[in-house]
Amino acid sequence: MKNIIKYLSDFFMVFLAISLGFLADNFRENYSIKRDLSQNFNSLINDLKQDSINMHNIMLLKKSKEFEDLGNLNNVVYLYHKGEISWGKMKDEIKTLKGIPPYSTLFMDNSTFKNMQSSGLLSYIEDESIKNRLSYYYEVILKRLSDNNASFDKVGMQFSNKDFPFVTLNINGEYLKEGFTKKADDYLEIQLNLNSSKKILTSQKFMFDLDSYTGEFMFYNGLMKTIMSYNQNLLKSLYNIQNQSL
Repeated sequence: MKNIIKYLSDFFMVFLAISLGFLADNFRENYSIKRDLSQNFNSLINDLKQDSINMHNIMLLKKSKEFEDLGNLNNVVYLYHKGEISWGKMKDEIKTLKGIPPYSTLFMDNSTFKNMQSSGLLSYIEDESIKNRLSYYYEVILKRLSDNNASFDKVGMQFSNKDFPFVTLNINGEYLKEGFTKKADDYLEIQLNLNSSKKILTSQKFMFDLDSYTGEFMFYNGLMKTIMSYNQNLLKSLYNIQNQSL
């Protein structure tokens, strides 16, 4: 009888040790997952915040003097081709421009999201809506953004480097005052007096390419507003989850 009791006691102790070990391992695993989710959520929030800052800076270009001057340049070209102003008047108007807005594009950092995908952490997010919205932001929206970046870069590079190659205006109307980039104060005027400048600026091609660049700029700015709205809503949801202590 004593042997049976001892056997049962030893069996129970072994069973208890194994069970407690299993529970401890399970606890450590859950703790590790919870910790990694918290860290990655913080990283996602930082990534989204940086996206919103970059988008805000791009959208500010529409409120800049350079954007206003882009409209003025369109108007000057239109009036010239309509026959209402001369080449001389067109040159004078161009010299008053501060510059044209650059073709700035947005690049989103999706490394945190990709890491969560590859590590399987994404599957531990209980809220299916959040998972779907993260996937939409970093896969669908990012793909659309990349396509539009390529289009805007192509049009912008063509316009800035070939159609409107007046660097004095393309860098906000001013040259650096020191170093190898220094130019004389009348450099732009000398440029505009060249026959090649007249040929570029009065051509029908320039009118259409300017219109194309303006259209791309406006479309891209609108795209930023759309992505910004999604970004802010997603950020709000992640903050809510974070406050609930994953």
